[in-house]
Amino acid sequence: MKYLIFDAGPIISLTMNGMLPILEKLKDVFDGEFILTPHVRREVVDKPMKIKKFKLEAIQVNDMIDRGIFKMSSEIISNQKLDQETKRLLKVTNGVLRTSATKEKIKIIHDGEAACLAFSNLCEADNVIVIDERTTRMLTEAPQNLEKMMEKKLHTPLDVELSLLNDLKKFKFIRSSELLFIAYKKNLIPFARNSVPSKLGTNMPFSSGKKNKDVLDALLYGVKFKGAAISSVEIEEMKKLV
Repeated sequence: MKYLIFDAGPIISLTMNGMLPILEKLKDVFDGEFILTPHVRREVVDKPMKIKKFKLEAIQVNDMIDRGIFKMSSEIISNQKLDQETKRLLKVTNGVLRTSATKEKIKIIHDGEAACLAFSNLCEADNVIVIDERTTRMLTEAPQNLEKMMEKKLHTPLDVELSLLNDLKKFKFIRSSELLFIAYKKNLIPFARNSVPSKLGTNMPFSSGKKNKDVLDALLYGVKFKGAAISSVEIEEMKKLV
């Protein structure tokens, strides 16, 4: 069994860009399960369901849970066991960076991200965490870069507790932007192959039979502007791959 473990950020970003149907198409071709933890469900369903501005999006995500597009983590690992590992990882991750002067701990991640890491640790199966938050990825992939970024953000020198990093090296991540790139490559975007302006300079469209790269550009910048931590340079490099 394989698992894609979703943090709240990518779901929110995809929802705000009208891309939840594409997520369903990806699920159809994925040999595994899309996982939500209770912590993430609270962020994408329970809390927004009480806010009229976000209620429609919450209903859409909840419908995907009801239809089995998303599977709750409790069907695989008990909530009690997941909570214990989440608390342990919160203690570890939020102790990695400390201020040089006072040794005060810097809070880096929250319950939702920690629960995704916890499920990844406990599920005993191939898994990738879908997360747009840069700090969580940097914490495991490039802690020295995270230190520099947080020093700049907080305007204070920081120290890295290297002894804590050994517990944070095995996680694999993917962003919402990369999910959309995969969907584009697999021809799952229904409007990616469409009519384009005629080369003759008229306004009459013709079917090119080729993928419209403007669609990929729009998809990637769409999630970038809705919270995905991806640079314009990365987007341009991804566009070159097709």
